[in-house]
Amino acid sequence: MFLAILAAVTLAPGLATAWSLRHRGWPIAVLAGVGVTAALPFLLIVGILAFPPLGVVVAVGSAIAALQSYDRGSIVAGASWAAVAVLATVGVGWHL
Repeated sequence: MFLAILAAVTLAPGLATAWSLRHRGWPIAVLAGVGVTAALPFLLIVGILAFPPLGVVVAVGSAIAALQSYDRGSIVAGASWAAVAVLATVGVGWHL
């Protein structure tokens, strides 16, 4: 359920951008939507470096999600969440 909500939240800005630019043509609208969606992880990393408490929240939330994924038996999802937790922790540690 959490992954579905996370996917919807991360795809919503790209879909909104594509929908608002549809009058310029669908190829441009789709490229703009993909660009907005791809920029979200970069924006999160910059936010973690600029505001370390956000990195702590992301690290703790990702670690909890990784543990839940491992409990369900999903190794790939758990490893992905663990990687996010490590990257957020490194970002906070690098800043401090």
